[in-house]
Amino acid sequence: MSIIEALLDAVERERQSHADAGVVTVHVRVGQLRQVEPETLRFCYNASVRDTRLAGSQLEIEAVPATARCRACRAEFPVEDNWFECPRCRSIGAELLTGRELDLTNIELEERHCT
Repeated sequence: MSIIEALLDAVERERQSHADAGVVTVHVRVGQLRQVEPETLRFCYNASVRDTRLAGSQLEIEAVPATARCRACRAEFPVEDNWFECPRCRSIGAELLTGRELDLTNIELEERHCT
């Protein structure tokens, strides 16, 4: 829930700068190694926006696979099960390139006109 609270704070700050706009979709990127379950994140988002100005908005989650670069041979490879062994030279202890992201990337707004 703390992740959702921080996300909603950021979304609300942006929404306030567009007084006549409603939030349609919130886009986030979540790395594979972040230990954030997308469905749990979506559930918490939906529960948290109910009865707020963000009610009806959607959370779109882009999953980011984990990749690493071998420090010995510089090969890049996918990381599976938190195991950082280079498939080319079998060295251990590669540099993580992607997989720990948790980023708010975009907020889709829709102008709401009062009549």
